[in-house]
Amino acid sequence: MTTEKDPLDKLIVDENQSIDSDLLASLIEDFMQFTKDGEFIFTEKFFKESDWKKVLFFLLGRKVIFIKSLKDGFKEEIQPKDISDLLVIPPKSITRILSTELKGITKSTKGSHKIPNYNLHKCKEVLENKHK
Repeated sequence: MTTEKDPLDKLIVDENQSIDSDLLASLIEDFMQFTKDGEFIFTEKFFKESDWKKVLFFLLGRKVIFIKSLKDGFKEEIQPKDISDLLVIPPKSITRILSTELKGITKSTKGSHKIPNYNLHKCKEVLENKHK
């Protein structure tokens, strides 16, 4: 007995779908590296970027730490206050960035944010098209 697949099933994506590692690396390679313990090493170029780009690169970097399991028990999602503390950007600015420049790129679950794997192309597009 043959089971027919619903043609609509191929249109449904999972936020944890396989990731385009080449694209992820190309988006952040000029801005950061990581220690084997999962610590960020920001480049000089990172610090010259606007705050919204720093937040975007930071969230993409968290994806690398998560995917490569560089830290035990590490969660990719992060609260805006923690982003603020780690990047030394005022909390109100982080909230504004997440709700404006990065709206539709990040996904919030119980107040914690991450970039779903399927939005990497959106990240590339926004970086190419926004000159802030």
